[in-house]
Amino acid sequence: MYDFSLQLLLAVFAVFILACLGYGLLRLRALRADAAEEYADRTSTKPATVRGVSEAEFIRLYVRSFAPRWAFYLAAGCVIAIALSPVALILIPAAYDQIWLASGAHDWAGRGGYVFMFTVFFGVVAFGALPAFVLARLHHTRAPEPFTHALANARGEPIPEDTGWRRRPKWARRVRPDADVDADSSDSAGDGGSSD
Repeated sequence: MYDFSLQLLLAVFAVFILACLGYGLLRLRALRADAAEEYADRTSTKPATVRGVSEAEFIRLYVRSFAPRWAFYLAAGCVIAIALSPVALILIPAAYDQIWLASGAHDWAGRGGYVFMFTVFFGVVAFGALPAFVLARLHHTRAPEPFTHALANARGEPIPEDTGWRRRPKWARRVRPDADVDADSSDSAGDGGSSD
């Protein structure tokens, strides 16, 4: 009897990848339409916000700022993980055999043992986690600037520098330790207050 589990797993991954790509492409198309509406609305109601910015430039900035980049990175991660799985299933047992033979080829650590299965399982997980780490890093480092900043740059206006420090508002309370609570807790600690 033929086992369809591998084909079923690949089909599930393929459907997931296609769903991510389809979602991303549909959202890009919808974002372009939203950007055109937004530009038309801004030119009639708030013309100063799009002064000196063409419609094509506005649409490009809008789509770049709000695009669902995660869907494309997720699809790429799945493709890379599927492509690396056969490589992992060849390299990990080969490396395990070399280490096993170099350490004396004990019977308990052979190809059918739990040590071998543990090594193969977590090795394949590592082969999948490495591209996920790289793609997550790329997703965060290549994030576009916020739309308001991109639009201000397109208009030629400077973006105010954020100092990272601001004065505490007058209404904000400063947290101070309550001296009475500390004195009460030290008094109860001396009399053996708990009955263990």
